[in-house]
Amino acid sequence: MSSVRDLMRWRGLPLGVTSAWGETELQFGEVGGGGPGVLITAGIHGDEGPWGGWAIQKLLARLNADDLQGFVRVAPLANPLAMQADKRNAPVDQLDLNRAFPGDPNGSYTERIAHILASEALDGIDAVIDLHGGGSWCVNAFVFEMAGGGELSRCFPAPFIMPAPDRAVSLTGYARSLGKTVAAVEMGGRSQFEARWAEKIADGLLRALCHVGVIVDSERAPPPIEPPLPVADSIVLRPSLGGIFVPAATAEQIGTIVAGGTLLGQMLHPATYALLEEFRAPYEQTALLLLRPFMAQLEAGAMTYVLAQPNSK
Repeated sequence: MSSVRDLMRWRGLPLGVTSAWGETELQFGEVGGGGPGVLITAGIHGDEGPWGGWAIQKLLARLNADDLQGFVRVAPLANPLAMQADKRNAPVDQLDLNRAFPGDPNGSYTERIAHILASEALDGIDAVIDLHGGGSWCVNAFVFEMAGGGELSRCFPAPFIMPAPDRAVSLTGYARSLGKTVAAVEMGGRSQFEARWAEKIADGLLRALCHVGVIVDSERAPPPIEPPLPVADSIVLRPSLGGIFVPAATAEQIGTIVAGGTLLGQMLHPATYALLEEFRAPYEQTALLLLRPFMAQLEAGAMTYVLAQPNSK
């Protein structure tokens, strides 16, 4: 029997720009019919690269048409120009797609994408799962919890869960304003473990489809998982000076808790390699939600770590 990946119906909506990839389109895939319906997106931010799309393909390869009671719609490459440039935002207008909803059909490139996602991708959808993950420069390991979507978020095998910012201009925020159940997933990224993270995300997607009712055969669901640990008081660490970043915390440590004062990384002078700055765990118990696992040249203010305190409540 064919996998649903082979049965996916694809359509492309032109974005009015030409790139190294040719005429640029926003591609939607859909498989199944009836209801309920789930939208899965990835690549809202271009520097998050192909990791979310890879997890979507792993999910689709696991499923057969007989598994579906409802339908699945996917947008694995939501921001093509940004991904091609390996940048958070598309170079043509430098707008953050996840701050541009509901968009403008007559606006800039990013505003047009937001409009298409808001009007076309969300049409008839009951639940939205937005895959962000790490990317070309970081790995991360948490899920956001939004009002009404906690059970959906807990379908994913993330070590940590944290309250989501209340942003109506994000894809999930806008979808929630329309009454849809939403989850935002921040898992994976470039490291020696990227295939393992893609499998974990695919497991979460399959579990989420069962939870929503797109798949009704309970035997298709992956085994139950430990609930993610709630965290609070998250903080972003950024270098105050540009230079060479050398990590101390490794990709193996993402999703773990380290003791306060633990050395996470250093900034060095780009010529002399003299120590400019150290990053250390700020809390007595510090949860590692996002980190850079590789040596890199960083500008002042670049996001380098996202850390939080385990929630004792």
